[in-house]
Amino acid sequence: MSEQLENRVMDLEIRLTYQESILQELNEVVVKQQDQIDLLLAELTRQKEQLDNGAEFVRSTTEETPPPHY
Repeated sequence: MSEQLENRVMDLEIRLTYQESILQELNEVVVKQQDQIDLLLAELTRQKEQLDNGAEFVRSTTEETPPPHY
């Protein structure tokens, strides 16, 4: 193989290695983000359930007596 061709192949191998490294880093970021999304969805669901459960204890404005200065 000519020296020029060897240099091109080496350059391509270096680029491929760099791209594989970047791809791995990006994959790790995506996995962490998905874990965070899952935690946030679970927390949102928990808070929604708390609100739904507490809604039965809240009186509507028609049921409440007006304040004394009204």
